[in-house]
Amino acid sequence: MIFSIIVPVCNGEKYIREAVDSALAQQVNSEDMYEIILSENGSSDATPSICDDYAAANDNVSVIHKGKIGLYQARQEGIKVSKGDYILALDADDKLAPGMIGRLAEIIRDYEKKGKAPELIFFNATELDGDNTRLKDFSFKNGKIYSGDEKVAFKELVIKGDYLNAMWIKCIHKSIALIDIEIIGLNYGEDLLQTAEYVDRADGIAYIDEILYYYRRNEQSLTASYNRAFLDNQKIVWGEIDRKGDKWGLNSLFDVLDKRKSLTCAIAVAKIIYSGLSYGQKKCKLSELSQDDFYKKYYGKELPAFAPEEDIHVHGLMTVDGGKKLYREAFVSTVKTAIKKMIGRA
Repeated sequence: MIFSIIVPVCNGEKYIREAVDSALAQQVNSEDMYEIILSENGSSDATPSICDDYAAANDNVSVIHKGKIGLYQARQEGIKVSKGDYILALDADDKLAPGMIGRLAEIIRDYEKKGKAPELIFFNATELDGDNTRLKDFSFKNGKIYSGDEKVAFKELVIKGDYLNAMWIKCIHKSIALIDIEIIGLNYGEDLLQTAEYVDRADGIAYIDEILYYYRRNEQSLTASYNRAFLDNQKIVWGEIDRKGDKWGLNSLFDVLDKRKSLTCAIAVAKIIYSGLSYGQKKCKLSELSQDDFYKKYYGKELPAFAPEEDIHVHGLMTVDGGKKLYREAFVSTVKTAIKKMIGRA
C-alpha cells in the first residue's frame, strides 16, 4: 500500500523543515511505502531551495514548482503526480502524528478483510504543543462505514459548518482525489470545496476516533490578513456548495448557508478594519466592498451560532446606520495601531 503526502507550501521557510521531518520519521512495515510531494507555490523566501534540498537528499521526496497558482491548485498538482493508493494532506506549518501512516494502513487492511475499505476516512487532530485535546467533537460511530442514504450526516455537516473542512483530517483514496476543476489563485475556502467534492464522490465514508495529526495555530497565516481575493475566492466556493446542496436535496438547509455567507461578509469587513492598512485605504476598501453584489445580498442576514465574537461585533456595525459606524471602527483601529507602533519605537 502506498501513501502520498501532499504538502502545498508558499513562503513556509519557518516551519517547513519540521513538517517534512515529521513525515520522514513515519515508520511503515515492509508491505507499505510512502512518498512526500512538496508542491511549492510561488514562494519569495528560501522555501524553494529548502524543498529542493529535501528532494535531493531523500528518494521518497519530490518537489514541483508551479509558480503562484494558489493553495487549491497546488494540492491538485501534487495529486496529479502522486503514485499512492491513498492521499494525505500535510500543511507546511503542521506535523503528522508519529505512527500515523502505519496506523492508517492497519485500519485500511482491517476494512479490506471485512469486504471493502471506504474511499474517504476522517480522523481527528490536536493542537501542536497543546494538551492533546481533540480539535473536533464528532458524533459519528468510530469505525463504521457510512454509505448510501447514511452519507447524509456528512453532507449536512458540509452545509452547516466547517467541522469537516480541514484537508489534513482526511485519508482519501486516489480514485476520488483528483478534481476536474482547475481554479488558479484559489486560497480561501479551498478546503470546503474539496471536502464537498470528496463527500459527494465517496461510496463509503468512515470516521476513526484517533488523533493522527498535529495542527499549529498560526495567526499570521494566509487566513489572518486582508486580501481582496478573499471574497472573490469565497464566492466561487459558495457557488459550488450551492450546487452540491441542491444536488443532495438539502435545500431546507439553505437558510444556514445564507448565514454562513453573511459571516463571510463580516470576516471580509473585519480583515479590512483590523488590518495594517492606512485609514484612507480602509475607507476605499470598505466602499468597494459595499458595492459588491454578493455583499449586498448577504451582509444583512443573521450570523450562524458559531460565529466568532469579533465577527459578531463587526456584523452589528455593518447593519446599523448604513454601515457608517464601520468607518469609525476603522479609524479607531488605525489610531490604536499607530500608537502601538510609536510605543514600540520608544
